[in-house]
Amino acid sequence: MDLSPGEHAVYHRSRLAFGAATAAGLPGRFEAFELGGLRALLTNSPGLGFLNSVTGANARTVAALRDVVAVFTAAGAPLPAVVGTSGDLPSAERLSDLRAAPGPVRPIAVLDPRSRDERVVPSDHLQVRPAVGEDLATFFEVLSAGYAAPVDVDRFLVAEHSDPKVLRFMAWKEDRPVAAAAMSLHDDVAVLGGAATLPTHRSCGAQTALLHSRLAAAAAAGARGAVATAAPGSPSVRNLARNGFTVHLRRSWLLAPAEV
Repeated sequence: MDLSPGEHAVYHRSRLAFGAATAAGLPGRFEAFELGGLRALLTNSPGLGFLNSVTGANARTVAALRDVVAVFTAAGAPLPAVVGTSGDLPSAERLSDLRAAPGPVRPIAVLDPRSRDERVVPSDHLQVRPAVGEDLATFFEVLSAGYAAPVDVDRFLVAEHSDPKVLRFMAWKEDRPVAAAAMSLHDDVAVLGGAATLPTHRSCGAQTALLHSRLAAAAAAGARGAVATAAPGSPSVRNLARNGFTVHLRRSWLLAPAEV
C-alpha cells in the first residue's frame, strides 16, 4: 500500500476526532484545515496541545508553512510539530527560517488488509467481538483504564470513540474484558486506533488478536489499505511490523516561538 492514502486517512480520522470533541463540548477550539498542501490539526484546549501537528511537509509544501503557523499563533495555540512526508523533504535552510529543530520520528504503518493470511489464529484463549449495545459501557471503561491518561486526554478519547463512524472491538478472556481497540473507514482505507489493554492483561496477545480481527473487518468492508500510527520504539510499532505492516519513520521538526 502507498503511504500517501494512509496519511490522508489518518488526517481524516483526526478531523473526525476534532469534530467529536467539539460536539461533546470540550473546552477550547478544535480545527482541522488544509493550506498549500499542508494538513493541520489545531487545538488550544487545555492539556491537548500535543495533538497540534502539520503533516505533508516536503520541498514544495513548506512554502505554506509560515502561513499555517500564523493561524496557530492567532489562535493562541501551542505551535505544531511538523511532519515530513514522502518525496523531497524541506531544506534545512527553509526550516531554519522558521526556527525549526529536529524532533522525534513519527512512525506510520501501512498494509493491504486483503493480503493478510486468513489462516492466522492469533490466540486460542481470547475472543474478539464488536463492542455494541450493552458492551459499549465496558468498552469505554477498558479504554480509559488501559490508557490511564490525564483527565483532559481521557475526555478527548471518549469523545472520539463515541462517534458513530468509529467501529469498536473488545477482546475477552472467558467472561472478562481485557482489551479494546477501534477502527474507522475513510474512503477505502481503514484507520486502526484506540488500542488499549488493561495493565493486568498485557502481553497476553490481546492487541494482536484485535489487530487481526480489525483487518478482517476492514477487508470485508472493501478496504484496500489499513494504516496505524504509534509512538517511536513502542511495543505497538514492533507488533505492527511483526504482523506484516510496512513501517515508515517520518522525520519531524519542532518549532520555536518567534523572537520578539
